[in-house]
Amino acid sequence: MHTRCQEPNYVEVVNQNLERLLVFETVFKEYVHTCKNIEKGNCYASESLDHLRLYFTKNVMKFCTFVDSVDAEAAPCNYAAFHKVLVNGLRGIRGGVLNMLQAIGTDKVDHDRFAAGLAEQQAARAEIDTAFSKILDPIF
Repeated sequence: MHTRCQEPNYVEVVNQNLERLLVFETVFKEYVHTCKNIEKGNCYASESLDHLRLYFTKNVMKFCTFVDSVDAEAAPCNYAAFHKVLVNGLRGIRGGVLNMLQAIGTDKVDHDRFAAGLAEQQAARAEIDTAFSKILDPIF
């Protein structure tokens, strides 16, 4: 298939992936907020670190599947460099959320590991944002 024919499809797929990424990021931010509230005791009686870890695990598994599906997509030649940065950024976010998840114990949180995971996630997202800004910059 000719590369030009693939471009509109690839751009559409990237837009859909970006929407999915934003949903995952919102969910992960809520887990950070909920984790802090549980530790402060500012939560519902049914909320616990065990329950949070369970729900977080389910969403991390879905995110890992999402990252694998993006990695498996074929990018047109002129988007190959962008696609590589996107996939590497998604892998970085995955690594960060996995560290955050592993920092949540049954009765306490390893705050250093949790913060490191959050920082890893944010750095990877910044890489993705930079890649997007480069392909969106108009060429004059």
